Amino acid sequence: MTNKLALINGVGITMDENHPQCQGIYIKDGKIEAIGSTATISKMARDENSQVIDLQGKTFLPGLHDCHVHMMNTGLSAIGIDLFPCRSIEAVLQTLQSEQAPNRKEWIYGYGLDESRLAEKRPPSASELDAVFKERPVYLADRGLHYTQVNTAAMEAMCFSGSEDGLIKDKDGSLTGRLKNQAHSHARKFFFDKMTEEQRETAIRHTADLAVKAGVTTIHAMEGGDLSSDDDIPVFLKIIDSLPVHVVLHWCSTRIEEVTNKDLNIIGTDILLDGSIGSRTAAFEEPYADDSSTNGELYYDDEWITDYIVAAHQNKLQTGFHVIGQRAIAQVLDCLERALDQYPMDDHRFRLEHFGFPDQRDIERAADLGAVISTQPAFTYLRGGPDSVYADRVGAERNRRAYPIHDFLEAGLIVNGGSDSNVTPIDSLLGIHAAVNPPYLRNAISPYQALRLFTIDGAFAAKEEKIRGSLTPGKAGDITVVSDNPLTVPSDCIKDIAVEMTIYQGNVVYQK
Repeated sequence: MTNKLALINGVGITMDENHPQCQGIYIKDGKIEAIGSTATISKMARDENSQVIDLQGKTFLPGLHDCHVHMMNTGLSAIGIDLFPCRSIEAVLQTLQSEQAPNRKEWIYGYGLDESRLAEKRPPSASELDAVFKERPVYLADRGLHYTQVNTAAMEAMCFSGSEDGLIKDKDGSLTGRLKNQAHSHARKFFFDKMTEEQRETAIRHTADLAVKAGVTTIHAMEGGDLSSDDDIPVFLKIIDSLPVHVVLHWCSTRIEEVTNKDLNIIGTDILLDGSIGSRTAAFEEPYADDSSTNGELYYDDEWITDYIVAAHQNKLQTGFHVIGQRAIAQVLDCLERALDQYPMDDHRFRLEHFGFPDQRDIERAADLGAVISTQPAFTYLRGGPDSVYADRVGAERNRRAYPIHDFLEAGLIVNGGSDSNVTPIDSLLGIHAAVNPPYLRNAISPYQALRLFTIDGAFAAKEEKIRGSLTPGKAGDITVVSDNPLTVPSDCIKDIAVEMTIYQGNVVYQK
């Protein structure tokens, strides 16, 4: 049966420079058939006896993109305990006690742990967790996903050899349960590998449901590898076509043959070259302002990175890396230059995920090399500014340079927007608001530029700009209907715009 849908009496922002506005749109068999005036679209609907939705003046946009989501991690919120509201270690312990699953054999899983919000400025130690949960394993995920906090029962179950890098000890030589680097990866792999296929599917579908409620129709999903489990990938491939959103799957693996065997065309892109600001592992030239003993960490050497990029390009795979600190950014650009010298590749769209603290030289180098910036405007909006964890960690001068999207665009870079959910929520309207209203106004961009990040330029980052990202006939019938026009409302009110309806491939998948 032919699927036909007409929207009329709306304010259409098409993101198509040839036809920037319209009042109505006609979708047939999942693709945009026509855009135009209400009269034109109404006539088409009558002639073809299609469903008609009168938008009554509401605004409709190309389906919003979120270009950096951890779907599995986000979906685990359906079975985990949210620790982000906690402001002390005592509050963390009380929350875990009050919301734990009744099955005494199950692991207690908490997420969103943000030590910068805790009065003690540290997570609860293994011994503090042991005092409440002596025999039951506890696994707590850092909000930024760059360290894990566990109790003794969990460490025993994970069978550490004791030689793993990142097993943090206190001054007495006892393990604190804080796991970084190799130990963190070991813990994450253990925890995620023991999930059932049913649990994995539940988590993925939960995240898809969150997305459509936020008006998101395309997700760039960062999955597998050290981020979760490679066992997630077959589940994604099994259900991906039945989800109410378009998922661009990024298998964050270093094993090229396995990725090509699955007929995927992207590898990596969220493989960590450095860490995060919150955990003081993002790599800088200068030490951290609140801990002069460290300037962050680089996780791979230049030769490995260069060889990996060359191998990816030889196999026609799009790739990229997670880089936040200036030292990691310089490293990856050095390696990209060498890789392109060894194996030139046109239109590679090498992705730089986050790109948080580049200097001007590296912004210009990234543009010259044809890289694409995949960044998260909500990072600085929610965690930046003068009185913030960013300011504490890196100091005022570096903090003002954090995520300078205006400078990226001025240099000619293509930039897309994401959430890094569950680091920040899937909420592209919040992302647009954050890009327009950053903590430091020198980094601000216009509402139209911000909307591009989450529509047509989001599609460009996945080499999909010819099939989605704008309301253009022939493209995917993915549409987000919102209560107000983000280009005309007061700029400080964009985050308050409500999602009224989400349409994916011509089907209404969410309605307020």
